[in-house]
Amino acid sequence: MEQFFYTETMTVMNADADFRSLLKPSALLRYVEQISTMHARHFGMDDKFFVDHGVAFLVGKQAAQITRMPLRAEKLTFLTACEPCKKGSMKRLTRILDEAEKECALIDSRWIVVDTDRECILRQPSWHTPGYWNEDLDGELPQLVHKAKELTCAGSRTASYSLCDLNGHVNNACYLDIACDALPLEVVKGGPLKFVSVKYHREIPLGSQVEVFYAPSTDGWYVVGRREEHAAFECY
Repeated sequence: MEQFFYTETMTVMNADADFRSLLKPSALLRYVEQISTMHARHFGMDDKFFVDHGVAFLVGKQAAQITRMPLRAEKLTFLTACEPCKKGSMKRLTRILDEAEKECALIDSRWIVVDTDRECILRQPSWHTPGYWNEDLDGELPQLVHKAKELTCAGSRTASYSLCDLNGHVNNACYLDIACDALPLEVVKGGPLKFVSVKYHREIPLGSQVEVFYAPSTDGWYVVGRREEHAAFECY
């Protein structure tokens, strides 16, 4: 069966690199989000389309497996493809290749379609777009978050202007900035990220506060952000 992919190239910007000249984890997810948006727009799903249909695409959870974190000024090729909505969730796989066509990273995102008027998740969208969806995609990443019980408080963060997007709440990629900032500096300096799984439970609106906690867990680190005593996000 023919597989439908969308391909685009991007170059890692200086402002998106960290102190090692490596792409920041949050920037990696921002690039993937941008490619996903470009894919949808290519099939006519632009801002007007979503306003007219009264819906929005949001990320419910995602995981990234990084074989090699890209470098500053490196040219990358993105290959993205998605499945139809199944039980209210749409699987999207994005592969990032370097100039030698070697895979640097695989991102497995699970998107949801939200009715913006009723503020509820739709099990199926009300439209059909031939050539956009694939019935099945090979491959997936574990979406489990390995929790920990004895947590250390890393303080609170405000959903400031620089963290929020057009939806008026913290952008899905910026949760990784919050998580990385919460971890001890020696952990961050210890090496580039190899794997991450993020679950988005509740939005963090512009101006609101989130308390952040962390702990070591199963060969990695667990980070949770709580808003009004409820988990807003978790990542491992």
